[in-house]
Amino acid sequence: MLESLEVTLVIYRRAFARGAVLAVKNWPVFGSLFAYSAILAAGAYAAIFLGLVGGLLLSLLTSACLGSGLYLVEMIVRTNKVTWEDFTRSFGVYFWDVVGVSFALWVFWFVARPIIEQVPQGPVVVLAINLVLLVLFNAVPELIYLGHYSVMALLSRSYEFVTNNWIEWFPPNLLLLGGLWLLWQLPVDGWALALAKSAVISLALYFAMVVRGLIFIELDGSTRRARAFRHKMGR
Repeated sequence: MLESLEVTLVIYRRAFARGAVLAVKNWPVFGSLFAYSAILAAGAYAAIFLGLVGGLLLSLLTSACLGSGLYLVEMIVRTNKVTWEDFTRSFGVYFWDVVGVSFALWVFWFVARPIIEQVPQGPVVVLAINLVLLVLFNAVPELIYLGHYSVMALLSRSYEFVTNNWIEWFPPNLLLLGGLWLLWQLPVDGWALALAKSAVISLALYFAMVVRGLIFIELDGSTRRARAFRHKMGR
């Protein structure tokens, strides 16, 4: 148990240290979140005049922005550097992967929600199921850009990864989430500080996603015994 804890802490230290270096090295990437905000704001405004079609187009636009963000994280994790060319081609790379996962979850809730809400404490049950889905499918973002699976395989692999590695996976994720929440709570006075706060949060979000990716790579496809053996061998 102590050996496994030691190995896990080494993985955390390595991932956080490298994540910090990569986030600082790629600091201009924070501008992409401002670009996504502007794109989605324009899309939301246009959707007002298009009714149901506008809502569908806005959801597709959101998927494109999410896929773009995942691609940029992949470039940071795989190549250590993001370029302007990476950003311009990022919107279509994982577009259909994000659309597929979103559609699968939408179909599930479209069928399940009316049934669940008829039972006693229906809203509580819905909340509980949302939390379970959030836990079991927590590794889907990393599997999209590191695994390249079909939609059903994505969900299945995320379930497999989480059930095998939940002890190692969730502590740093909760720590990163707490850090982002604290940054979000910082008081600001004036547009300049608000802009600076948004930039810091954007960079911190990329840092968190990069750390997640690095930890995922360390954990996926290995066992605690295998990681302990690699640690003994100095790897």
